[in-house]
Amino acid sequence: MPIRLFCLALFLVPLAGCDGTTDDDFSPQLVVSAFLGTAEPLPEVRLSRTTPLLAPLDTLEAAVAGAIVSITLLAPDGSDEATYAYIPARPGLYVPADTSIHGLEMRTYRLDVTGPDGERLTAETTVPPDYDVLGGPADEVPYGIGLGPEIQVTQSSTEDRLAAFVGSVRALAADDFEEVEIDGETRYRSLNLPDRFRPVPLYQRFLDCEEDETGRLVCEEDPLQDGVITGTSPVLNEASYVDLGDGTILVRVPFLAFGYYGPQRLTLVSLDPAFQAFVQTQAIQGGGSTLSPGEIPNVTSNIEGGLGIFGSFSAETVTTTIVPAF
Repeated sequence: MPIRLFCLALFLVPLAGCDGTTDDDFSPQLVVSAFLGTAEPLPEVRLSRTTPLLAPLDTLEAAVAGAIVSITLLAPDGSDEATYAYIPARPGLYVPADTSIHGLEMRTYRLDVTGPDGERLTAETTVPPDYDVLGGPADEVPYGIGLGPEIQVTQSSTEDRLAAFVGSVRALAADDFEEVEIDGETRYRSLNLPDRFRPVPLYQRFLDCEEDETGRLVCEEDPLQDGVITGTSPVLNEASYVDLGDGTILVRVPFLAFGYYGPQRLTLVSLDPAFQAFVQTQAIQGGGSTLSPGEIPNVTSNIEGGLGIFGSFSAETVTTTIVPAF
């Protein structure tokens, strides 16, 4: 599966952001994002500048052209083993000049960026071990029974660090909805198509859905938005999986990640430490924690000389079907 798109969709640093300062003392910073995967082609690199807190977001204006970008594979002793040049694809987007190069597990890579004004950014990531799926989830998993679909995989831990995962899911047979006007308000009504499936009860409540007199679902919010058809679990660390003692672990993907009943594509992604810290602090920024506004930490960045993330991952994909419990 081309997991690069998954990473960009879920965890991409915004093309333009703010650094928390006022307009009076604002100084633009470079923002970079790239996610390198085991056995995946070298990643795209996105480069932008931060914008003032209250300024309108113009992604084209924030995109940075004219930078020099490279990714270097480091030897075990820390020296440069091979450097891969990047070329501009469009303003703010840089792609590898050689698309045949793939990421290697357990190897360290360095990202180097020189901006058009001479700014220099750098970051390193060590790619997590590749792993294998030995046992996928059951063909059918009753929604809300147990802790979620279970996947048995080989260890992706190292001597220095226990593995951390996220589960990314996509509903493959979500029902279609049509826009209708009811009492002067836009609503979304299900078509009840054969072999298509409704949102699960949690998301029906979130979308303010009710059945009409024909048995079709009518929702105030659009059930086909990406955040419902696709979902992502919180970071799943050693507290969320079971070490089976034979070199394998059992990872449970919580039901919170599933927005629909029906067939699902489930991608289990093992994160490097920088990627893990970025995802966890980004989730806090999105709300739902018990921290007061003044205690919420900034999104963690491993970029020296700027902001953003240069992370790495290993991933495997399985399928299952979420069915009603009763």
